[in-house]
Amino acid sequence: VLAKAYTHQGDRWRALGYSKPVNALKSYHKPITSYEVGYLLMKSFEEICFICGHLRKIDHLGEAVPVLEMFTNIWGAGAKTAQLWCTQGFRTLEDIRTKANLNHSQIIGLKHYDDFLDRMPREEAAAIEKTVKEAAQFLDPGLLAMACDVDVLISHPDGKSHRGVFSKVLQSLHQNGFLTDDLVSHEESGEHKTYMGVCRLPGPGRLHRRLDIIVVPYGEFACSLIYFTGSTKRMSLSEHSLNSDVLRQGSLKVYGGAPLPTLTEKDVFTHLGIPFREPQDRDW
Repeated sequence: VLAKAYTHQGDRWRALGYSKPVNALKSYHKPITSYEVGYLLMKSFEEICFICGHLRKIDHLGEAVPVLEMFTNIWGAGAKTAQLWCTQGFRTLEDIRTKANLNHSQIIGLKHYDDFLDRMPREEAAAIEKTVKEAAQFLDPGLLAMACDVDVLISHPDGKSHRGVFSKVLQSLHQNGFLTDDLVSHEESGEHKTYMGVCRLPGPGRLHRRLDIIVVPYGEFACSLIYFTGSTKRMSLSEHSLNSDVLRQGSLKVYGGAPLPTLTEKDVFTHLGIPFREPQDRDW
């Protein structure tokens, strides 16, 4: 509860201070016989376990937390924007709709607020992937299109035929009505191109869903797959590559290292020294 509260208040470090031990405890399935936590966190444990059965700090969070959570669930609105709206006296989505000064992304996020929050069944995600894949492979049957949650990555094994397909795929998906709203479309870096928008499958009762389409070079395809499904050995993993011999000074990366060969997701897991898991088995 506190981790969520601090997240919505924009206090990322306090949120991290609570979420890390909570996630560690959730994933640890053996009896805990020793502990190494900070003083303040230990005081919280003592208050819950031995003093009053719950954390009194939660009692003083007030009404702002559920309101902040509601506002940050609007796509395009972060913690700072949500706090600004609260200080302006807004308390409901109707307040935001009628009184707030919204940018384009926030207008779209508010328009599809309930649809975006509705959990997507795996079958629907597979159908979305299939729709994008068919549009890409209509242009070139050799193109690959794989989904990571609702991110669909497009590439080509020959390392070059992915170039030039980005705008053509988007045009096709717009023309058939699959893409309904555009949020962001830009080139990130190098040959990476990213589209963020809204899609809806054909048929009655279908919901609007957030969708990202990313075109990447084939040499970066595996790292991108793992990066977009979630993610120290002096390594650095990004959506572009897994690099070794990375040098850091504190939190500053002073040398980015050299990219390792990673043609498949399994290659990345092997370099990291962890067992390979299929995307649906990753709790990240």
